[in-house]
Amino acid sequence: MNNVVNVIDTAADMVNLARYPIADLDTAEGAAFAKQCRREYLETGLCMLPDFIVPGARQILAEEASAISSEAYFCKSTHNAYLTEDNPEWSVQDVAKRQEQTYVGSVAYDRIPDDAYLRRLYLWDPLKDFIGSVLGKSEFYRFADPLGACSINVFVDGGEHGWHFDESEFTVTLMLQAPTSGGAFEYVPKIRGRANEKEIVAAVLDGNRNGVVELPFTAGTLLIFGGQQTIHRVTRVSGRRARLVPVLCYSEQPDLKNSESVRMLFWGRTGNEAGLRA
Repeated sequence: MNNVVNVIDTAADMVNLARYPIADLDTAEGAAFAKQCRREYLETGLCMLPDFIVPGARQILAEEASAISSEAYFCKSTHNAYLTEDNPEWSVQDVAKRQEQTYVGSVAYDRIPDDAYLRRLYLWDPLKDFIGSVLGKSEFYRFADPLGACSINVFVDGGEHGWHFDESEFTVTLMLQAPTSGGAFEYVPKIRGRANEKEIVAAVLDGNRNGVVELPFTAGTLLIFGGQQTIHRVTRVSGRRARLVPVLCYSEQPDLKNSESVRMLFWGRTGNEAGLRA
């Protein structure tokens, strides 16, 4: 890997800028590309950029993530599709009564080494600015949480993430390593707020495949996803090789952090002993 490292040093070296001119948004080409991505996001609820990371950098990032995957804190839970608490006033037929299973680990940001390539990528302003442009945000900042700014989702054998809508408006993920088997990302786009929303959700939970889209797992793909409007899941993983997906978090507000209760849920600690390292 040493020869690869000699070629790839900065975040700009990791990104396929010939295909995706995200560092030149002030040029006609860069502005047109960002506008195209914005339109795709609005129309489909996601923007997927295959081969966003060049092959050599994929290897480095995957090896880094695999090396610290043992630092993951694992959470096993049941939840409804809306990630809300049970309400006794709901009828037994309400789709919100139905429970899904989730088992996933997460490597917190303060467990990612200071010199890690993933940190270099996350702290690269052109990436942040491009994502903000796709999302249509005039003000856009990296998340200031010491644990959740940039984490790595780890799905080991038996890992899965049940059907759900995200609580946050958007998520940004980077596909690094596919598992031995399973781990498919599936979704039914932009159904939140439809008149027949709960009928669609019920059908999905019943196993109806009508309208379900499977996103191929291709290492090096960047995904900007509007998960608040789109129900989605990660199917159960099997085998010895883990599914590794970094989650890059941003906000419209500076200095925004998770609550201590959220940190305890996802990382088993508050992280108050650690500050966000720039």
